[in-house]
Order: sequence, then structure tokens, then C-alpha cells
Amino acid sequence: MKSIINKKRILHIQLLPLLSGVQNVMLNLITNLDSDEFEFSVISAPDGPLVNKLKELKIKHYQVPGLVRKISLKDLFVLIRIYKICRMGKFDIVHTHSSKTGFIGRISARFAGIKVVIHTIHGFPFNPFQPLPKQIFFELLEKIAAFFCDRAISVNKTERQLAIEKHIIPEKKILTIYNGIGEASPHSEIFREEFGFHKDDKIFGSVCRFSKQKNIISMIKIAIEIVEANDKIKFVFIGDGELWEDAKRMVRAKNLSAEILLPGWKSNVADWLAFFDVFVLYSLWEGLSLSILEAMSAGLPIIASDIKGNNELVKNGYNGFLVKIGNKDSFIKNVLWISTHDREREEMGKNSLKLVREKFALNRFIESYKNLYINLYQSKL
Repeated sequence: MKSIINKKRILHIQLLPLLSGVQNVMLNLITNLDSDEFEFSVISAPDGPLVNKLKELKIKHYQVPGLVRKISLKDLFVLIRIYKICRMGKFDIVHTHSSKTGFIGRISARFAGIKVVIHTIHGFPFNPFQPLPKQIFFELLEKIAAFFCDRAISVNKTERQLAIEKHIIPEKKILTIYNGIGEASPHSEIFREEFGFHKDDKIFGSVCRFSKQKNIISMIKIAIEIVEANDKIKFVFIGDGELWEDAKRMVRAKNLSAEILLPGWKSNVADWLAFFDVFVLYSLWEGLSLSILEAMSAGLPIIASDIKGNNELVKNGYNGFLVKIGNKDSFIKNVLWISTHDREREEMGKNSLKLVREKFALNRFIESYKNLYINLYQSKL
């Protein structure tokens, strides 16, 4: 057995204590890397399902009050708190996630004397839907933060190329590691009869946070238009967030609560995926969607927005369809087509699983990060 002295001590810095895509990417690493070789700790805002999960896994958690998405003067105190944790913990590697904690965490860790600092970009904080001054401001912050880390990891190839072209991160500092997912275990369809759906109904489902980023209100409007015209199609949207109540009101106002389900956040996502015929996600921006990967691992065809990240997961006409943002008619057309072409829909689902095995396998993701940790650690000895 390896001595505990030889373990590499790694601190992950998260923003919110949720169990969404960013946090689950980290948990995939923590739970699959060799515990004889790596010892993990996590920083995040207090409370929440992530904290409960870390307790269950017996992973050391440092809570940092004041960690919120918005920029404020409190961020200085957050920076000092993270700096102190880094100094006290004497970590070998600090690995930051998300834009806010990526900026504060990289600076704190480097000033605390951490030898290896890594940041995973789960989608840049700037996007075309922001005012230009805001985009420029966030680009500047990313350029500054890049000085304080050894490697930046892009979860898709598009953002890596963008970072190089815009001189945000030097080419030698940034690489792409796709998020990985294990193959879904067989699950039975436990919900179809429970919710009164007919065996011939086609269920289009999604798992996402009800936020502006996920474009959920536009998706609900499309769902309403489809089910009003076609009684063989149903929608299920798993998740919660700041726009959940608005979405609920929209569905109730049309008296479609039996056709468009919004059951809230659920922990048994695999059971719900087994209930779906097609997975849909109409996000405005993404890094590399873990929810799409989960759906692909369950053998589902995908209809998704044609944006960075999504267009590296979905091959148009192969394992689903990509739709331009704002092209409602195209989205509806693809939903109606795939709902009536059973053989093609089944083939697309098989192709989703094939892509997971070829490009997005969990073991490939784990091995890539393991090699990165070890190589950077040894380079600083």
C-alpha cells in the first residue's frame, strides 16, 4: 500500500454548492481517481446538495461565505479566505472551476505559493448575448487570470481556438479535454403509465437549470406550440432555477400541465432518461453539456442548439439535429420529423452511444486529467 505521504493533495475550487454539470465533472474526477494516489478537498459556498454529497464521500469541504456569481466588494474577502485556505492546506495542486472562482482562485492559489494551478473553462464568461463592453471586460479578466495558472483546460475545441486567436491564453498553456461519461445502466420506464402517457406517445425530455443561459422560456414556448398541434407528443423538463415558476405559469395558462411536465429537480436522472424518446436542449451558450452527454450515454438522439460545445457532441443527421438559435420553425420541424421516423430515431440513439464510446468515454477523461496532474506535479519537483 502506498504511503499517505506520497499522495498528491488537490484542492478543487467551485462557486456554488449545486450538483449541476460543473460540479458533477469534478465529482467524476474525485470518485474515479485512485485514492491511494490523490487526496481531494473542495471549496465552495456554504450548504447545498454538493456539500451533502462531499460529506457522504468523506471529502474535506471548506465553506466560503460570500461566494456568489455577481462581482462585488465582498470578493476581496473571499480572495483572502481562499488564500488562507491554500496556505494552511499546503496543497500540491489547486484546480479551479467556473469563471468567478477561476479568477479569484487562480490568483489566491499562486500568491499562496501553490506550485501547480489548473483551471477548467466550463464556458467563457463572455458571449455574444452580452453588451460589447461587458464582453471586453470579461476577456480582460480572463487574460489576467491566465498569468496565474500553469494550464487552462477547455472542454471544447472551439473555445481553445478562440482563446489562442484572441490572445487570452497562450497556446502552450491551454489544451482540450472533453468531459467524459460512463455508459448508462439499463433502467425501466417507470413513469409512462404513472403520468397517463400512452404507449405510442413520443416523449421529448430535457435536464437543465431553468436560467437565461439554457433558453428555457423559448423552449417552453416551442413545446406549447407543438403539443397544441400534436396530441402524440409530450415534453418533460427536469430541473429548477430562477425561471422555473415563470415556465410553470406559462404551461398552466395554456392548461397543458398534463402534456408538459415540470417536476422540478430530480436526483434519479437516469430513470427519467429511460423514459425519454428524444433529448432536447436549446441553450444560448455551453461549455460541453454534461446533460447532453448523459442523454447520449443512455442511447438517446439529441435535438440541440447549434452552438459551441453542442456542435462537438451532436453530428447533424447522425445522432440528432442542430438548430440555429432563433429558428423556431426548424426546431419544430425536426421534432415532428423524428417523432414519426421510428427506425431513424432508434439509429440516431445508437449513434449517440457510439460517439460516447469513441470520444467521450469516462476512462479517457479520467486518464487525461490523471496524466495532467502527475506531469505538472513532477515538473515542479
